[in-house]
Amino acid sequence: MAKSGGFFSKLTSTFRKEVASSTSEKGKFAPLEQLPLDEKFVSQFTEGGGNFVYCANKIDAVTSLSHYCSEQGWKGLFISSPELAEWENKITIKTTFQNDGQFPIVLSACEALIAFNGGIMVHGHHTGGRKLADLPKNHILIAFTSQIVANLRDGMTAINQKYREHRPGNIAVIRAPHDQNVELAAADPNKDRTVFLILIEDEA
Repeated sequence: MAKSGGFFSKLTSTFRKEVASSTSEKGKFAPLEQLPLDEKFVSQFTEGGGNFVYCANKIDAVTSLSHYCSEQGWKGLFISSPELAEWENKITIKTTFQNDGQFPIVLSACEALIAFNGGIMVHGHHTGGRKLADLPKNHILIAFTSQIVANLRDGMTAINQKYREHRPGNIAVIRAPHDQNVELAAADPNKDRTVFLILIEDEA
């Protein structure tokens, strides 16, 4: 059974303590040591108000998804990514593949997790061809640890290599609701968006 935050939350907690200790000893202007990409992504994502659960496998991920929706009182969800169609028969709530407004939550896959800013890169293949602003405001995303990359350029490189002939449109980066850039923007599709990430360990 997956635990909320799990392994990565422990990493983030340890990191913050080490940074605080290092800063007090070396001074606030001393450069910070380079973090591993997974720790850096989690730190940026959670500091921006994003929530996530770490799961050891898909079975735990399905259970976590069902529990989360139950806790929120949601009766069903809209699945926007065709690659997640198999989840329809595994979760314990109703599902639809039509964005008809009957459910306030969308479930989608994503392309990359950006360590630099804690963003989650998605595109039209994940959103059913829709723009981010056209999706429900409550967003659950499915990702694997192998999808963590250093920066936006690496995310775009992954898209260009994977989709050489049919490059997707509506490429966007989902940011946590309290990300500074989101809060300061006059208009941003990420505003008022609830972001919950289910992060699954890749099978060896």
